[in-house]
Amino acid sequence: MNKISNKKFGIFNNKQVILTTLNSEQNTNISFMNWGASIQNWIINHPQDEIVSAVLGFEDFEFYPKFSPYFGSVVGRVINRIDKGRFKLNNIEYQLDINRPPNHLHGGESGFGKQIWNFETNEEDNSVTYFINSCDGEGGYPGEVNAKVKYILKGNTLTIEMSATVDKETPINMGQHNYFNLCSSVEENYNICNHLLYLDSKSYTETDKDLIPTGKIISTQESEMDFFNEKKIGTIKLDDNYVLEQNNHLIKPAAKLFNPVSNLNLTLWTDQPGIQVYNASSLNLAPKGLNGVSYGNFAGICLEDQKFPDSVNISDFPSIISSPEKPYFHKTIIDIS
Repeated sequence: MNKISNKKFGIFNNKQVILTTLNSEQNTNISFMNWGASIQNWIINHPQDEIVSAVLGFEDFEFYPKFSPYFGSVVGRVINRIDKGRFKLNNIEYQLDINRPPNHLHGGESGFGKQIWNFETNEEDNSVTYFINSCDGEGGYPGEVNAKVKYILKGNTLTIEMSATVDKETPINMGQHNYFNLCSSVEENYNICNHLLYLDSKSYTETDKDLIPTGKIISTQESEMDFFNEKKIGTIKLDDNYVLEQNNHLIKPAAKLFNPVSNLNLTLWTDQPGIQVYNASSLNLAPKGLNGVSYGNFAGICLEDQKFPDSVNISDFPSIISSPEKPYFHKTIIDIS
């Protein structure tokens, strides 16, 4: 079997959507598309179950623009929310798209996750790299940005390297928006409620009713939001940015997910300071997903490693400002086995 294959998947704005699949010797196959530099499927040939898709997605491209809540997308220029779509940089105030009233979410209407990227593959390291150019003023953001995302599959492990160069100071905070589910097809309930979750975090960024951070960092210890001690996720509603402990999370895992029924484990490492955890408590999509599965509430969980939401407006949060002298870089490693 060739390690890398390409096939036509659809059409978007008169451009071809191409599905690229990386295959590994460890029975893992991951498919990506140049629409949003997205992960479309992550297949594990599980000994107890013929094929397991470890992420949510659609078999047909036509469902993505209409129904996808950023399934597997690379989100940018800035993932998560910006308060009222406004920020000030170098004494200039910028107004961004308001695509999730009253705020700006995931880069706006023309964000990276909704565009066609250029790409190239490399058989030597079993990788696909996506490229996109964002012009000065796109979505209301200042500066021209040249962004790149490289996916490398080795065994059961996917390495994701995101980078960007800019021609002047501008906010960059990209993120990968997978919805993970480690269920096998024999499980009666296709949701993540029985999954066990561990986060190397003891606090989160408090938010208001519109999920905009207040600037306060709140302890999760001895609360239902505490996943520092691994536990079953259950039906708690999560859409929160967890502050990672001060460890090297490219060595020590930042997050672990385990399904005791399928016996599948997910481990995530990152160089970022936070993880937005979203467990899709009100997903309930009309079209069927991968393998003909219906996606109801709690069908997946997002583990979006990133810098903090609305950091561009909160000086105490880690800066998301990139410059010609300070290009953007972000590394994530995910193992599912």
